[in-house]
Amino acid sequence: MMKKMLLAAAVMTGLAGTAGHAALAHDAPPPGEGCGGGWGGHHHGHHILSLRGITLTAAQHKKLAALMHGPHPDFRADMEQEHTLRTQLRTVLSTPGTVDQASLTSIEQQLDALRQKREARHLEMEVKIHDILTPEQLAQIKDRQDKIDALHEQLHALMAPPAPQK
Repeated sequence: MMKKMLLAAAVMTGLAGTAGHAALAHDAPPPGEGCGGGWGGHHHGHHILSLRGITLTAAQHKKLAALMHGPHPDFRADMEQEHTLRTQLRTVLSTPGTVDQASLTSIEQQLDALRQKREARHLEMEVKIHDILTPEQLAQIKDRQDKIDALHEQLHALMAPPAPQK
């Protein structure tokens, strides 16, 4: 069992080095800049397409910068609405007596609509990032993600509880 734990720790270390945190499209520094400049340091959310390790042209950097630093919807209204809805949920669930299922359903539908709206905006951004990349760069991203996924599967297999002995 100790051997499995050590191996799992080694795999996790490899995953951390390969994948890092949820690598962002703006993690790739512009040509000539190190980690301290350019895209690094700003965490706008999880990006599906990680550009970590992808060499971008100056034109691609310019397009990404315009995309990342350009106008974006103001999410404050949505965040305030979500907070209000969560407060309503808490009120419904903390009120003594029978829980008002109709209210719960209504609030949950409104929260789902906000989540779907956020996800649609997120995917819209991912499509714009995709359109900036070349087929070769997209293939590099897919290859790296396939390797990360294979490591995750190996780790999952290592961490699975042992089968009961008969």
